Amino acid sequence: MTGNWTDLALLLVPLVYLLSAGLAGLTGPRAGWRLVQGGSGLALALALVLDFAPAPVSGWFLHDPLNSIVLSLVAFVGLVVARFSTHYLEGDTGQDRFQRWLQLTLACVAVVVTTNHFLVLLLAWAGISLSMHRLLMFYPERKRAALAAHKKFLFARLAELCLAAAGCLLYLEHGTLYIDGMLAGYGAPGTTLGLREQLAALLIASAAMIKCAQFPMHGWLIQVVEAPTPVSALLHAGIINLGGYLLLLMAPLMVHAAPAKGLLLVVAGLTCVIAALITMTRVSIKVLLAWSTVAQMGLMLVECALGQYGLALLHLVAHSCYKAYCFLAAGGQVEAYLRQRLAPPAPAPRWAAPGFAVAVLALFGGLAVPGLLAADASLWLLFALMALVLVSERGSVLVRGSALRVLAVAGALTIAYALQKLLFTALAPAAAAPGLAATFWCMALFLGLLGAYWLLRCRPDSPLARRLYRNLYAGLYLDEWSTRITLAIWPAKLPLRATSKQVLTIKSLEATR
Repeated sequence: MTGNWTDLALLLVPLVYLLSAGLAGLTGPRAGWRLVQGGSGLALALALVLDFAPAPVSGWFLHDPLNSIVLSLVAFVGLVVARFSTHYLEGDTGQDRFQRWLQLTLACVAVVVTTNHFLVLLLAWAGISLSMHRLLMFYPERKRAALAAHKKFLFARLAELCLAAAGCLLYLEHGTLYIDGMLAGYGAPGTTLGLREQLAALLIASAAMIKCAQFPMHGWLIQVVEAPTPVSALLHAGIINLGGYLLLLMAPLMVHAAPAKGLLLVVAGLTCVIAALITMTRVSIKVLLAWSTVAQMGLMLVECALGQYGLALLHLVAHSCYKAYCFLAAGGQVEAYLRQRLAPPAPAPRWAAPGFAVAVLALFGGLAVPGLLAADASLWLLFALMALVLVSERGSVLVRGSALRVLAVAGALTIAYALQKLLFTALAPAAAAPGLAATFWCMALFLGLLGAYWLLRCRPDSPLARRLYRNLYAGLYLDEWSTRITLAIWPAKLPLRATSKQVLTIKSLEATR
């Protein structure tokens, strides 16, 4: 009886979004927003109720802690975006279009995170992309937005082809399209994958990287800041995380796929480090946040490749809430920037070198103790470096307060991180210890990140720092190459904007009439 009630509630969540999408277009803007907010609120209430109604896999639906957490997160972000959009788009002639496509997008996301059928997941995955394309083209006259939407459209089709091919391979291997049936045989620790399964894992990893806008297919995510702010918030706080959710969903398979994990470590690891450094060169708040999302998605995929699925789930939830807040509060950053300009200039970090050496020696020593840090030594190193940067920036406009206060904040963050990691590790798929090669690769990446950060902050006038800054500001020219190849394969029909000369000519002709 409980399973039937749970299935009905899981079905009602996307239906509520679909119903509010259909009714919103038939009413006026204000009534439409009331329907959208009411539907989003009801969907969130259903998702929260489902969090306290555990049930086993039942037919077409998945209901476990992973799906419940992500569904509640999606409903929460959807409600926040809907409430913000009510005022943001007030007076806009396209409000009914926005209401309709927003709810359709959320309906497709709800299906993706609750379905137990691979074909349904694939169709809903494609539905998300098509609905988001309409939102990204909300202002079709903006050439930059049209180019970004065009590139995203093509990359999304590539991701769907990878996912469809992976589904076909897994169906040939297991004879079922139900996800629980596909993953049932991968629970044993010594499982060996065949050629089809290894190829399927590589395709799933590729689909996740494309969805998460990893290098070199990242440029569209930077350029879609031309879309309305609520669309950016929904994209960066929700849709972009689906690549990480896919890896969490397929964790029983991915944990045994060494080639797929190696691909994720190389591509996502380099993306994380380079995008984080590029973020240091940006001034526009929305562009900075977009590059930050690319880096955060790379780190999330690295966590999945290391087998730290609990940490990846925590990262997914924290990043969604943080990035939604940042985009929706982006309008107030101009005032914050003006206040910062009145503050004294930020001093260069002074404690970086000795603190860095101590952190590295401690972590490498910890590797020698079985079971102490070997499970996720590279991730603890990253967190230690974060605390080191926080302490070394004391006195700048970024970090204010006494040394004792800064140390207390760093310690509190470390404790909070450890406790949350324990909680989400219990809710996520079982973790797997990474190999030493993966650990040392990630350590090298994070140490390189700190070294480049120190160079840009402490030696900004050196020839090497200037050359590095120039290339980082250009994004290593990766998007230019990607755009050329994309437009060569499938040219885009970009909107034509009237030049100032054409506008003057039209006005003079109208005046003579």
